[in-house]
Amino acid sequence: MAIFRKIHVSFWKDEFIESLTPEQKYFYLYLMTNDRTRQCGIYEITFRQICYDTGYNEETVKKLIEYFIICDKIRYSFNTKEIALKNWGKYNDSTSPKVKVCVDKELSLVKDRLLIEYLYSTDTHSQEEQEEEQEEEQEEDNLNIPFDDFWNLYDKKRGLRGKVEAKWLKLTNFEREQAMAYIPKYKESQPDKTFRKDPTTFINNKAWNDELIIPFSKNPSNSGRQKTPYEIEIEQKRQEALKRSQSSVN
Repeated sequence: MAIFRKIHVSFWKDEFIESLTPEQKYFYLYLMTNDRTRQCGIYEITFRQICYDTGYNEETVKKLIEYFIICDKIRYSFNTKEIALKNWGKYNDSTSPKVKVCVDKELSLVKDRLLIEYLYSTDTHSQEEQEEEQEEEQEEDNLNIPFDDFWNLYDKKRGLRGKVEAKWLKLTNFEREQAMAYIPKYKESQPDKTFRKDPTTFINNKAWNDELIIPFSKNPSNSGRQKTPYEIEIEQKRQEALKRSQSSVN
């Protein structure tokens, strides 16, 4: 029996958890933290014990158990009174060798072996998680402008880099090109980085579509600033699009 159970802070941001009622959240959290839980994510518990711990009657407990079974978040063996929590490893995983030994020992004591198969199948990722990973890999393969280019050019390193990078990866190639062409002019209009938008806000609002007001003394035509390769490329694409639209009208 463990003295405590860890619950990762991301638990409360999980889309499934956010969709639950307060009663369902409490019950699901109870299933992961009660004193009968084991490190392997499978443990014995009766409806009577759950009723005693939570204060719910047996009918309520039965409905809650059935709900999470339907949602494919748990499996319950009515023969052996054992329960398996599908997302146990997601919120309680550990790389400790001692924990691994403990898990192996506990699994050897599980009575309903189908629960082990349910929780520790050869494919540990759900189809949804696999699709998300494939999409991320595809985004990285098709990435036309690395995040570091944006991060260094914008020159206001505020916010969690990982979160900002995730938002950068979700942009289309054209949006990234627009952003990179816009940034030099944006920095010129607002040379004090203190007053520039944070990178996350800049991307979320797609600020490269905003109109820029550059003081006359700092106008590129007066300062002689050369256009960046990104600006030149964007301008060429705009000119080509304009020609196509004019030819279609004629």
